[in-house]
Amino acid sequence: MAKTLVVSTILKDLAEIKKAKDKKAYLIKNESRQLKTFLKGAFDKSLEFNLPKGTPPYTPNKDSKAGFGSVSAEFRFFAKGYEGDSLKPAVREGKFIKVLETVSPEEAKLIVMMKDKDLAGKNKGETKK
Repeated sequence: MAKTLVVSTILKDLAEIKKAKDKKAYLIKNESRQLKTFLKGAFDKSLEFNLPKGTPPYTPNKDSKAGFGSVSAEFRFFAKGYEGDSLKPAVREGKFIKVLETVSPEEAKLIVMMKDKDLAGKNKGETKK
């Protein structure tokens, strides 16, 4: 799936699957570094972001079909303990806004929810477990 990973599609498909073992099999089948990055960002309490809570002012890109996979490498600038620690907050936040404006509006919402650790229970069938 590499750069074409679209998290919103994965979560929609996951919501349609009824059994936990089938959900697990689906996630394993679609395993990728980008999906692991997204899920770690969304659910791992030890991973914190150097960004303020909430949705920043950005212009949704209604024409974009890009997913998280196309911007996942940028998250090294946003997680505490990585390259972004040395950036000024305004520069870091500007990079984050650019990420949100690159992906589809649906992906942008999921990325903000991931950053704020607010994904659990928002989509049917997905939990930290």
